[in-house]
Amino acid sequence: MKQGWKTSVVLVVFLAMAAVTAVTVQYANGADAPAKKLDGKAIFETKCLKCHKLAKFKEQENSRKDWVLILSRMQRGTCDINDNELEALADYLAKAYGN
Repeated sequence: MKQGWKTSVVLVVFLAMAAVTAVTVQYANGADAPAKKLDGKAIFETKCLKCHKLAKFKEQENSRKDWVLILSRMQRGTCDINDNELEALADYLAKAYGN
């Protein structure tokens, strides 16, 4: 009888450790990690102004939706931005160079 109790305790501890490990691995791989707010202005300065002149943006008055479409086209081309950066850029560009 005592042996069965010890086995149960070991099993519970093992399952708890397995659950903690599973959650840790998910976060390490980026799954379900809390989304962090990206700085659209910093992305703009490092990625957009690498290829484009500031005057190009000052000439435009696009809505956020328009910026998303423009950035999506660029993303499919040669622009190296991920989806989170695209959203942060669209927010920044709509605010700074939007209508």
